[in-house]
Amino acid sequence: MPARLITITFSHFCEKARWALDRAGVSYTEDGHLPLFHYLPARRAGGGRTVPVLVDGSTVIADSTDIVAWADARSPGTFLPTDPVERAAALQLEDDLDLDLGPDTRRWTYFHLLHRRDLDPVILRGIPRWERLALTATRPLATGFLERKLKINAASVERSCRKIDDAFERIAALISDGRRFLVGDRFSVADLTFAALAAPVLLPPTYGVALPALTDFPAEPRAQLDAWRATPAGQFALHLYATERTPTRRAA
Repeated sequence: MPARLITITFSHFCEKARWALDRAGVSYTEDGHLPLFHYLPARRAGGGRTVPVLVDGSTVIADSTDIVAWADARSPGTFLPTDPVERAAALQLEDDLDLDLGPDTRRWTYFHLLHRRDLDPVILRGIPRWERLALTATRPLATGFLERKLKINAASVERSCRKIDDAFERIAALISDGRRFLVGDRFSVADLTFAALAAPVLLPPTYGVALPALTDFPAEPRAQLDAWRATPAGQFALHLYATERTPTRRAA
């Protein structure tokens, strides 16, 4: 049987895991859910309260970083450099981006999309029908809870903007010497993590699921998205998506 990947479909941490499985050639089915509604299937599978959760027989892996490592073990060298120094550098970048960039791009995007009912046809793709119906009744409570839990407000989003800028500047400094990849001469977990976690503020067309279009955003946030896309780091991530994001290999 194929593995099962439990996700919040549009989550960039889930995209990190999905991209890893796709690139490693792992056959899997995706079990997608909405935020908050994902708690029950994640716990039932043996994970915690976060996704992604990968279930492969009796093996349960409940973290995107561990899923990438598991995928690399299935296809050695796909993400983790063999050189010890390069491996350490790639893993350190992964950790840093997971802790900083990931939460900040999520906060910025949620701030602008949580109350956009007009985008439901995009956001609600690939989730159970009962969750779509339940969201209709619980939306004010669910969005309020997420805003409190993730500290989503104008002040925190402004801080996240600055932190995204800082992360992009760090990546720009790394690639300023003309390198093709962040660490070594091959695509690694560092490239995967940066591209996936930056995706919510870059909107790459080859993301693993459909994302809102740039034109779906009002003028001010659209200008910010355009600015991030135009940076050297933004262009680097978009190029990775165009050249390294392999087609999905999910089981039917």
